[in-house]
Amino acid sequence: MALFKFSRRRTGGNGVDSAYDTVRMNMEDPVPVEEMRVAEEPSIRDEQISRDEFNEHVSAFEEGTSGGSSRETEYVDETLERRHERIKKNILRPIAATILGVTTILASFSVDPLGRDFLVAGLGVFPSLPNPDPDWDGEYAWSRMDQYLGPEYYIRYSQHLEGSYDHAFLIRGGAWELLEPDVPLRENGSADGSIRYDRSSNTLILTDFDGSIIEVNEMGNAFKIEVNGENTVEFIQIYGAGYSGSVTFTGNGKLTIGTKNIVLDGEDTYEGGLRLLGEMGITNEYGSACVMIDSGVTLDIYGTPAFAIAETAMKDAIYCKSPVKLQEGTINILSSRDPEEHPDEDYQDPVSYYTEIVDEEGNPLNHVIFAP
Repeated sequence: MALFKFSRRRTGGNGVDSAYDTVRMNMEDPVPVEEMRVAEEPSIRDEQISRDEFNEHVSAFEEGTSGGSSRETEYVDETLERRHERIKKNILRPIAATILGVTTILASFSVDPLGRDFLVAGLGVFPSLPNPDPDWDGEYAWSRMDQYLGPEYYIRYSQHLEGSYDHAFLIRGGAWELLEPDVPLRENGSADGSIRYDRSSNTLILTDFDGSIIEVNEMGNAFKIEVNGENTVEFIQIYGAGYSGSVTFTGNGKLTIGTKNIVLDGEDTYEGGLRLLGEMGITNEYGSACVMIDSGVTLDIYGTPAFAIAETAMKDAIYCKSPVKLQEGTINILSSRDPEEHPDEDYQDPVSYYTEIVDEEGNPLNHVIFAP
């Protein structure tokens, strides 16, 4: 079956691009030219003196030997103030602007000028991604390939409560009402209130949650997990289905994902982890899956590997707001077009990326920490 790529950008009439609402200029129209005038340059003094004479006045004034009038004292103060202002305007401000510009340009090319091996959110702003909301209408539902069952978005979790095992949806599309009717829907959250979903902000809220699994599907690239208190979960999996796959961690708490076990012979084993999967969807596009970590969150992740983002359209897929940073390891990005990985492939669009965090020898880490 042939797949068609849907385009959301279209050009309307009257020369207006509806994606940006930019009116194209008629090249035959004259270009208005504003009146230009030379700004008046304030003189050093109404009665001009030479630079050497001025410096002599200043030196005498600073040494307290000028014996000048109050008008001369005022004049020296004003002139020194002008000099300092010109230094700030003509030297210091351009230098500061240049540093900021160079830093921003380097960040746009995935170069971290401070050598922190991850991309800090530029000017405190996370990237703007497509498809921010859940796929409410089921536009990207896989069942459209055969027999449409309805939207396929969902959030579900598992946890142990007082000796019992609770597995439930917090929100689900119509497809899952048909596919898994026996799994309960808890729109108000878990019985202990430690996990719940706020639909108005598209946020999963954890408050001292102790669970087994959190699984998310097609919840949009603006999906957030708010972390409050001390939280633990064995595994988090986020599916994009070609639509999304991103998550933003917010709040001021700590979330531990996965576990470290020591077997009898002393060998460490790791279970769980954080996985994001953008996937190729029915539109023949990969989802823009990435992780964004706000400034107050701590993530302590174990697994084999601990952290992975697969089949994403995002080459740069990890963003942190200062002071949060990756405590150990290096980000490694693999491309579906990498000739070393696929030397005999005839590469086709679209390209996808795989992001992992590795040690000095290039091995995926079993323990990853993002923290202030």
